Amino acid sequence: MVLAVSASLPFASVRELVDFARRNPGKLSYGTAGLGTAHHIVGETLKRELGIDMVHVPYRGGAPAAQALVAKAKSIAGSDTKLQMRVENTCSFLGPQRPALEAQNAGKKPDPPVHIEPVKLFDNLFYFGYNTIGAWAIPTSDGIILIDALNNQKDAEEIIEPDMKKLGLDPSKIKLIIVGHGHFDHFGGAPYLQQKYGAKVAMSKVDWDIIAKPNPNATAAQAARPLPKREIEIVDGQKITQGDETITLYSMPGHTPGSLGYIIPLKNHGQPITALMLSGANITPNRETMEAFQKTLDKAKAFQPQILMNGHPGLF
Repeated sequence: MVLAVSASLPFASVRELVDFARRNPGKLSYGTAGLGTAHHIVGETLKRELGIDMVHVPYRGGAPAAQALVAKAKSIAGSDTKLQMRVENTCSFLGPQRPALEAQNAGKKPDPPVHIEPVKLFDNLFYFGYNTIGAWAIPTSDGIILIDALNNQKDAEEIIEPDMKKLGLDPSKIKLIIVGHGHFDHFGGAPYLQQKYGAKVAMSKVDWDIIAKPNPNATAAQAARPLPKREIEIVDGQKITQGDETITLYSMPGHTPGSLGYIIPLKNHGQPITALMLSGANITPNRETMEAFQKTLDKAKAFQPQILMNGHPGLF
């Protein structure tokens, strides 16, 4: 999620924004697509957690809010060609693209992904992988849930296993791998982990069907890559329980026909919080996928999520 402010305001960092808001209660405002939307929830959570007072300006739906934001983004970008490219990418009708795809669409060679240090994000959520794609570990009272499994066996052996150990997690305790959508950078390492540790693999039924079909555009090397054994088929609204952890999954087609969204109960310094994680790149190219996306967000409101995340960290 991006926090964008006008260049005319007297601050240039989040810390300065918070300090200004505390000194000037009620003087700042923030706009969202409407009451109860994900951005509204995040905004009100920030107000509460940081002890600041800002005025919420709800637009009548996503379109007016998006148009206002696009206009402001273009104004902020000014004559900076790189920023203007980011504006065009982020504000396209397909939604935000990963940096690698953004560069590719601009006719440039993408920067290689960077392996970053594994990190403990919350009491029961860990991240390891690259700056653009990774895997997430959730320890439970009966083993570990892994969300996504990176690109291939090499990533599983050289990143997932050693990074988990570095975080104090035992890879042999992986009991369940939930794949957010049927792209190799999400399930490529799953066959290795499935065979070595006996972990069950879950994916939407639609994307299980897709990866089982030969891809006519695949190279010989891509066509030869192993697939995970088909086990758990996820349907919209399904709950998956492992030990003392229950994750609710929703269908969010667009990035792939079977992309998933997750409601994940977490703990932060012992206090319960709820996260909404979106697996895909939030692409909604038609009315059907847009309605499915909105439907999931509407259902998520009942869980009152305080955290919004994406399977590709570079998106927001």
